[in-house]
Amino acid sequence: MADYRTEEEQIELIKKWWRENGRSTVVGVGVAVVGFFGWTQYQAYQKKNIEAASDLFQQMLTATEVADSASKVTDLAEQLRKAYPNTVYATFAGLRLAKDAVAANNLSAAADFLAWVQQQKPDASLQPLVSLRLAQVQYAQNESDKALATLGGIKGGDVWDGEVAELRGDVLAAQGKTEEARVSYQSAKQAFDAAGNKDRTTALEVKTSSLASTVVTQGKSGK
Repeated sequence: MADYRTEEEQIELIKKWWRENGRSTVVGVGVAVVGFFGWTQYQAYQKKNIEAASDLFQQMLTATEVADSASKVTDLAEQLRKAYPNTVYATFAGLRLAKDAVAANNLSAAADFLAWVQQQKPDASLQPLVSLRLAQVQYAQNESDKALATLGGIKGGDVWDGEVAELRGDVLAAQGKTEEARVSYQSAKQAFDAAGNKDRTTALEVKTSSLASTVVTQGKSGK
């Protein structure tokens, strides 16, 4: 599915997050929060869970860099999702499982994985990514109205404006709503221009030109 195009960037983002934060930071935050309430036993339980989830996550990351390890990555991701559902690690695991489902052309499974991640109420910084991925899958399933509804619920700040507007334009174009699609593409182009993303800007210019060609063709056929 072409519109799931930034998945490699997502994996790099996850690895970058891990390098910058790592287990010590996550554990430290968890311990500080529960320690504030004085729940000693709960604190120990949470610390143990976070450490275990973080170790499993590290194994998954390591496996992604080894050839022919897809089944191991899937197994580790499923373990994370089922054993530690309320952790950020489970969010990343769900995204990974959705990616693999898309690669296998199992869009229904991908949508289920992403819906599951949403139900776990992931960290606010990750919610836009999860919703965007779900909208991409819904679009690929020809569920345009669902995709537009999902996109409409994304509130992630300027960083997601270009991605959201471009996908909205794709969906509207598929629905034959040419002028609305053009407006969305223009919004996306402005966002990518501001971010200095020339490759995406160029791609949007091609899409906008394609819309114009479609209108001309439709006009001729209507004569």
